[in-house]
Amino acid sequence: MRGSSLLIVAVLAAFGSRAFAHPDSEAVPVRHPQANAPVEDRALTDPAWKGDNVTVTEKLGAPVPRDARFRTADGKHVTLGEVIRGDLPVILTFNYSDCPMLCSLQLNGLSTALPEIAEKQAGAMYRAGAQFQIITIDLEPGEPLEKIQKMRDKYIARLPEDLRDDAKAGWTFLVAENPGDGTQIARVARSVGFSYMYIPERAEWAHPAALIFLASSGVVTRYVYGIEFAPAMMRESLLKAGTHEPASAVGFLNRCYHYDPSANSHAHAGMIALRMAAGGAIVILLFALGFVVFLKMHRRNEVSEP
Repeated sequence: MRGSSLLIVAVLAAFGSRAFAHPDSEAVPVRHPQANAPVEDRALTDPAWKGDNVTVTEKLGAPVPRDARFRTADGKHVTLGEVIRGDLPVILTFNYSDCPMLCSLQLNGLSTALPEIAEKQAGAMYRAGAQFQIITIDLEPGEPLEKIQKMRDKYIARLPEDLRDDAKAGWTFLVAENPGDGTQIARVARSVGFSYMYIPERAEWAHPAALIFLASSGVVTRYVYGIEFAPAMMRESLLKAGTHEPASAVGFLNRCYHYDPSANSHAHAGMIALRMAAGGAIVILLFALGFVVFLKMHRRNEVSEP
């Protein structure tokens, strides 16, 4: 019986250390220069909403601000209009290097699709840097150039060798012109209906994932959501962008954010109550198990007595 009691105590101790520990006990709040900057002119102060309004408001036919100023990954100061060159359509994305999940999934999906649409089909092919451009705007205004360079090189390296030179010339990664100032990033994002915000408790950006197709004039022609992109759909989207023809959105909207119930006192209290109830249920279950073991041992002793 003593062995059973020790087992029960050990199980309760192990459960308690996990069930009642705060999930964010090691999290360190980080202050960010853009933490309180409004996106789409909304007040983003209620912790219960986090991520709810991080979405895309589609604006087909809307122009991007061509005079918005950035730096390229190589440190060159440019306007968005200088990057959108000639008569090539554009795929616009918003990402950042330290994104914990969604950015890498989205850009992996894009870089996987690029070799597939570069193959000649029905007399047409679409090579990044030759038949279209890609512009990735970094959501993190304080991003060092070294990190965005590594990010660029990582996705270029995923492509077959014969596509890399064109892609490096035609896939432009842009960071804030003035480190820490996200004004121009927000300006472009607002023009295409892309909303996002900084979560200081997580030191992360909450944002959706979207490929935004632009005509060479800089107007929006299509929104493509998701992390995997069918070659036929990509070809159609680029063809329509090349002819300035708007098209209906495709895919399912994914959003990258973490909801922290501890940020809301009521939700936090609810979580504590649930954990306490779960702990109580385990205690009752183990007590009942111990009582059954005790009865069996007691009856066995009675039977064995002369």
